[in-house]
Amino acid sequence: MSGVLSTGSFILNIYFPLVFTLMAVFFLYIGLKVITSKKPLLLPSKVFFVFMVIAFSPQLIMSVETQFSTGVFSLLSLMSPIMYVVLLAFFWIQMKGYMAIGISDDSFRNALHYALDQNHIQFEEQVSLIKLTNSNADLLVSVQSWVGTGQLKLKQSKYNHLLNTLVPSINQYFQSHSVKTNSTTPVFYILIGLILLVLSVFFYSF
Repeated sequence: MSGVLSTGSFILNIYFPLVFTLMAVFFLYIGLKVITSKKPLLLPSKVFFVFMVIAFSPQLIMSVETQFSTGVFSLLSLMSPIMYVVLLAFFWIQMKGYMAIGISDDSFRNALHYALDQNHIQFEEQVSLIKLTNSNADLLVSVQSWVGTGQLKLKQSKYNHLLNTLVPSINQYFQSHSVKTNSTTPVFYILIGLILLVLSVFFYSF
């Protein structure tokens, strides 16, 4: 039982503050970078997945530690860690491509057209996707304009090299053109980052 308590104490006083600090730095970096540069930011979706794993890890560690310390294994007791693993596997599959922060409808669309033209990729624009006629690939585009975020990914994973070719050109457009940014998500990220810093100090001194 002492093993469980010591693990719980370690997670509360050391691991939680570390996790909160890492996540706070991540959110503050994104929020401040977009607001100070007044330019949208494009990040691999897998970066967000990494921080999702970090956020889930304390509960997963405590659940597994409890199983080994008590020596009691049953299907019911294993449901919690299994659920975490299944949920993370689901998000790993879903979180493909790139996430755009601080965009507007026009800025994201213009950046995509610029990147496609720069790389001499012929395309046909349809609802929620752009067909890359050269490669017979579908570029899925999702924009949440009211919060200024978007997602960009290829429907066929075997053409991911095309997306990796487009991203530098999209970033080049954002940096070299005057674009309208949406600060809703960056401001929200800054608030989340500050709250996480407060929680980090609270758990460390708990």
